[in-house]
Amino acid sequence: MKISLRQLEYVVAASRHGSISGAASALNISTSSILAAIDKFEEEFRIQVFLRQRSKGLQATLAGKRAIARTIRLLDETNDYAQEMHGSDSLLRGEVFVGSFTSISPNIAPQVIRDLRTAHPELTVHLIEGDIVSVQNSLRDGTVDVLLTYDVGLWEEFNSEVLMNAPPHVVLAENDPLANQELISLSDLTDYPLLLLNLPRSGNYALWIFERAGVKPGPIQRLESFEMVRAAAAAGLGAAILNIRPPSDMTYSGLRVACRPLAESEPSPNIVLATRSGSPVSRRAEVFSEFCRRFFQTPAAESLFVRQAAPHRTET
Repeated sequence: MKISLRQLEYVVAASRHGSISGAASALNISTSSILAAIDKFEEEFRIQVFLRQRSKGLQATLAGKRAIARTIRLLDETNDYAQEMHGSDSLLRGEVFVGSFTSISPNIAPQVIRDLRTAHPELTVHLIEGDIVSVQNSLRDGTVDVLLTYDVGLWEEFNSEVLMNAPPHVVLAENDPLANQELISLSDLTDYPLLLLNLPRSGNYALWIFERAGVKPGPIQRLESFEMVRAAAAAGLGAAILNIRPPSDMTYSGLRVACRPLAESEPSPNIVLATRSGSPVSRRAEVFSEFCRRFFQTPAAESLFVRQAAPHRTET
């Protein structure tokens, strides 16, 4: 093979940043070095890796996506080998790319990354957020090493490990009369506008809950962000069904929401770690996964979910 590992790294960087200039800036090298690496890669393996479009930057071809995914695995294995041979088992260096579902990331990832950076200060975590479809595409094409997401809508081609169950709960204004109830049923919400997060699968999940229970929801309003859904609920514009509760019930608008368990909570999704089937997981991705497991064993993780109270047992 007449292409160097460094040049392979340049090609992967170009793919991850979606542009030659972005990759060059991130690596602090010239754009000509990135261009030369791409040309060398395409010459060496006789494939076209990218379509170069001025308005859209670099778009990987189907063959390019497959080649880059395999190149990422090779570079991971090479990095792991070098660290083991240098006796660097205890301290990891380099980068790990993590995909995360957009509503999960702000509530979980920063704490995991903080603890990881404390143990491995020379390891950089790049977090790529998106909807359930986009983050899975990122895992498939090798842009990320591991996913932190829900298992609802997760493609069967991936391996997954359950971290914690995430039952749905109702979100509404704190002064709403329903907030006085300890448990809310879907039938209580038929006169409320249903505030849906307008992401692939997310809105369908909430509608599926109503359909499964045989209850018709109120008028549907689709909103573009997790926090906008909470702010609209806090303003009394309707009720939402979400699966994760931020540490504070205060919204960006300065109004507060109330979060109450949903009676029809089964079956409920799980938060999972997902990886490519049949592909080795890099040591850096495995260490990130381990710190995720540790986080989900803490009270801070449990506080992110709204669960029904356990029934009281009577002594006989």
